Amino acid sequence: MTLMNTDKPTPLKTRGRRHPTAHLHRPHRPWHFRTVVAVVFVVMAASSAPSPLYGLYQQQWHFGTATSTIVYACYALGAILTLLVAGGLAEHLGTQRTIVVALATIVASFLTFLLATAAWTLCLARLIQGVGVGLLTSSAGSALADLHRDRSHQAAAAANSAATSTGIALGAVFSGLAVQFAPAPLVTPFVVLAVLSVGGLALVRAIPAWQTVPERLRPWRPRVLRLGAEPRGILLRVAPIVTASWAVVGLYLALGVDLVAGLLHTTDRALSSLVILVVQGCGGIAPMLLRRLGDRAASVTGCALLVAGVGVSVIGYDTAHATLFFAGAAITGAGFGLCFMGSTSTVTAAAITRDEPQLLSGFFALAYMAVSVPVVVLGAVASRFGVAAAFSWFGLLVALLAMVAGAIAVRSGRLESQPGRSGSTAIPRFTAAAEEPMFPGKPCLSPTDRAVSAGLSQHIGKSAPSDPIFLNSNK
Repeated sequence: MTLMNTDKPTPLKTRGRRHPTAHLHRPHRPWHFRTVVAVVFVVMAASSAPSPLYGLYQQQWHFGTATSTIVYACYALGAILTLLVAGGLAEHLGTQRTIVVALATIVASFLTFLLATAAWTLCLARLIQGVGVGLLTSSAGSALADLHRDRSHQAAAAANSAATSTGIALGAVFSGLAVQFAPAPLVTPFVVLAVLSVGGLALVRAIPAWQTVPERLRPWRPRVLRLGAEPRGILLRVAPIVTASWAVVGLYLALGVDLVAGLLHTTDRALSSLVILVVQGCGGIAPMLLRRLGDRAASVTGCALLVAGVGVSVIGYDTAHATLFFAGAAITGAGFGLCFMGSTSTVTAAAITRDEPQLLSGFFALAYMAVSVPVVVLGAVASRFGVAAAFSWFGLLVALLAMVAGAIAVRSGRLESQPGRSGSTAIPRFTAAAEEPMFPGKPCLSPTDRAVSAGLSQHIGKSAPSDPIFLNSNK
């Protein structure tokens, strides 16, 4: 047994590609983890903040709904292209530096919004914002797993899901309140979010490095995301759940404000944004309350809630029953949160154990395509056939997709539980709650984290002469 120097990290080997970055396994303080969670919250709030302001921009510059849809499409395009082309930047710079770059990009988008003079500048601002969001989402998941005190991927996924959902919800509500009450509604939201982003940037830089990065980095070139057979199979396995859950978010983002305005007969933008708060708020609460659910259990439960929630909302809107409509929105939001938590935890664990960091970039690119296409398509469908028809038919389509996704998840779980089915391409399966600790006074790892640790041990055992991972022993 080799004794490790506690002052200087000792290199261990891992199989796979040569990475310019390596992890430092050292204890972190709680505020390190919470800082990254807060950064995710702020950036997600920034992503939804412009939506309630489009009405004011339309009045000021006299453009229609089609232009607003194009502005949103620029945001989606920036996020998706960044994830597909620059998703490997975190692998090159390290997740800490990538988060700093993402926050700086988000601040630049706020400045563009503040200086906007026409619709094309809104497109530019949203495009820059999409780039920042893409950079953050490609790095935040692994950063949260690294900074968690127990390196729990389930806890990191639950926190990521909660911060994403509540950020989207409160960002839209905050801008809606600014429209109603702020003296300068086109300035206040961006100034406040810019201050929070700069503060988050300073705090992230203050966190002790959790990865080693070479002092002199080699030139980085954007590369189109390419995944091997194993990670591609993992992504295809979670694709139905990701598509169904994020398409529901797109449904409410595209039509939610108009649905509530018609249902409650109001022109109050803040009140109309309440449905987004309900959906995304419940999407943030559910993962925290049910964070001990295993990945498959969370995904299957989430799909069931999506089907029930969308059905209840459609019935509530068709019968002009506001309480029923909002109850369905709450159930739908909880389903989205559980699907997001389960799929994110599965993909994060697979990315770590299989040494495929770009798997997370592919995952979030798929998620943003699933949320963006409905927003663009429903804008056109609603203008032609009406909001009610678009909501009913697309709601039915999403519910059917959620049913198929849940059935696939159940069937794959049964197949993998059969003898002889645990091939090399299988994703580690995670069960529900944590067990009793084997050693008194020692923290107990959940089954997810034991599976991840086992995967890391396999990588270390099959090491190549290169690719050091630096471990710092403080025991």
